[in-house]
Amino acid sequence: MPSLLERLLGSETPEEQVDLESRQSDADDALHEALDRSARSVEDCGVTGVAVVNEGPNGEPVVVPIARFSLGESVEEPDMDRVWDLVGLAADAMQAPFDDVFVRHYDVQFTFDGDELFEAEECRRVLLTDDLVDRFATDAGFGLADLRRAVEDADDIDDEVAPVAWGDAEDYSRTSNAALVTGGSAAAMAAAAGASGASCAGAGAAGGAGGGAC
Repeated sequence: MPSLLERLLGSETPEEQVDLESRQSDADDALHEALDRSARSVEDCGVTGVAVVNEGPNGEPVVVPIARFSLGESVEEPDMDRVWDLVGLAADAMQAPFDDVFVRHYDVQFTFDGDELFEAEECRRVLLTDDLVDRFATDAGFGLADLRRAVEDADDIDDEVAPVAWGDAEDYSRTSNAALVTGGSAAAMAAAAGASGASCAGAGAAGGAGGGAC
């Protein structure tokens, strides 16, 4: 029987892909609604994809939901208070749609010093563990300052393992043995060894799928 990744990358559309596309859409809607209710503004944003990075013990997808914000062409050094405000919105928006999914971590990406979500010069990210996102979204006593402190305290030099307070974004289009579900397509991820993870063009979604003006 083909593996989950083989089925995601095949010509058919497996049930898991349809399910993840629906969850991505729900999270994207929730993010835009949250931004509409807030006083915050960004150039563009979206829940731009769901990377399937492994297969769980029961064949279930192990996923990385990806949110992305464009901070603007004129921004060279992001205001980290603004960054964390947006991290909080993304965490809230993605938690419920992915609550019963095997989440490796949540990837909240920020592009700046360039145009739009996938054309900027700089792309950095905050990685959040599933447990931290669940606690932030469901525990009224654990606020944004607590989330930020927990991530910063636990961060180390490894940008690949959550939590990460501010690291280089990973280009999921150049990650081996993974599939990226982006609102209607699952894209193969085949990378040469040592490929850069900082590309803004591919880090969030294949071909820029997903997301929308905010």
